[in-house]
Amino acid sequence: MSYLGDFATAVTLDTKFCTVTTTGAPTALAGTPVISVYKDNSVTQSTSGVTLTVDFDAVTGLNNVRIDTSLDGTFYAAGSNFQIIITTGTVGGTSVVGYVVGEFSLNNR
Repeated sequence: MSYLGDFATAVTLDTKFCTVTTTGAPTALAGTPVISVYKDNSVTQSTSGVTLTVDFDAVTGLNNVRIDTSLDGTFYAAGSNFQIIITTGTVGGTSVVGYVVGEFSLNNR
């Protein structure tokens, strides 16, 4: 997991992460994967503005997450921290739900 930075509101950001098996071999994120975003300490998650591309650029195991924060100005509000989480998905048949793949903030630093 990595901290992507502090951004202005209403931006689009991209981040990449790799999914691997227990042996470390890059493996596709499968099982109808979903990426959600949590805000601050809330248990409410959102998929607004989130696009997941598995096997990005035809590279097995490389995933791209694009988040357009302009699509929900109420959720993606200034002064908040956000965590990017896998909320549905498997790697090599094993659930990876709950893995944090990145964090960012909006006008909060």
